[in-house]
Amino acid sequence: MTQDIWYSVLSRLSPLAPVDLDEAPSAPPGRGLSAWPADVQPPSPRLWDRPEDGTSHLGIRVDQAPGDCTSAALRLASAAAERGVIPIILTPLSHTGFERFGFRVERFVDGPGVDRAAWESEISAFWDLALIVDLQDVARLG
Repeated sequence: MTQDIWYSVLSRLSPLAPVDLDEAPSAPPGRGLSAWPADVQPPSPRLWDRPEDGTSHLGIRVDQAPGDCTSAALRLASAAAERGVIPIILTPLSHTGFERFGFRVERFVDGPGVDRAAWESEISAFWDLALIVDLQDVARLG
């Protein structure tokens, strides 16, 4: 995917300011992206430790279709254009809403006997995902 694709995605979204991913807002203990114990380094530095092509991949777990994903799509497309962090939507849903903006969506078949953790591990290895976050955490970024 080229940077031009992300500019195209941005052109289809409402104009809001990009989120500074280096300064996530604080969250109550045990919740959100910033609730890391003092002795544990959060996974976000892996986003900036880039391979030779300069890109990192971020998994976005979408378990329920959002009513309106425009705001989250704007944040993700802004990060992709500004920082080279390519979001990959991970979902069991047949439609998430991110498809209309041109995001890459990886689907798994949910049901009895399905090992989601194994599937996410396999997808993480395939895309070399720096980390996986829930869509709700993306919405909390501001």
